Amino acid sequence: MLDSIHTYDRAAQIYDRAHRRWLHFAGGEAQFAFEGAVTALLQPSMKLLDAACGTGTVARRLLKTMHHRLDVTLLDASKNMLSQCRDLKAARVLCRLQDLPFADQSFDLTTCAWGLETLPDPAIGLRELIRVTRVGGTVALVFCANRKTRSLFDYGLSKHVAVTGRGQFLDEKDVIHMTSRFCRSDIRLLHSTGPAAALVIQRVGEKR
Repeated sequence: MLDSIHTYDRAAQIYDRAHRRWLHFAGGEAQFAFEGAVTALLQPSMKLLDAACGTGTVARRLLKTMHHRLDVTLLDASKNMLSQCRDLKAARVLCRLQDLPFADQSFDLTTCAWGLETLPDPAIGLRELIRVTRVGGTVALVFCANRKTRSLFDYGLSKHVAVTGRGQFLDEKDVIHMTSRFCRSDIRLLHSTGPAAALVIQRVGEKR
């Protein structure tokens, strides 16, 4: 895999246009399911971490939905991507997903859209996302998934994501299994088709 931080630094200015193409042709159902589930969980003053926030698209929508009554922290490893979030009323943290600089159980809700698959070892990032989410809180994920593509165009987009260093395609069963290793949880795999998956993980306790 190419160095994904440099890849996203270079792509920051044009990322939203390229990502909209990915959502339109491949990942849109999973994104829609993910955003719907997260929106249903929102409460005023909730402490939310948007990890691998990119240009802030998800956080921007959530803040608008809650009339900015959220305590939001944005985190990304790409300085140029994070700079696209300057308009948002949120703390901004430049850091890798594998080394979150927060205490255990710091957030009520942790989201990660299209970030887990960019890591050399997704398990480390997932463990960190769970660690910083409080017991009773929720981790919501959407990621490129190793599923059967629906068309040649899907297939081509999937190959482009991998070849350009934007990520690998994860097996959702592996992600669920990893989660069960790190904490006691209730896990929902949201309905979607195409090469993308969305999971909602409610953390119900520490791993015994």
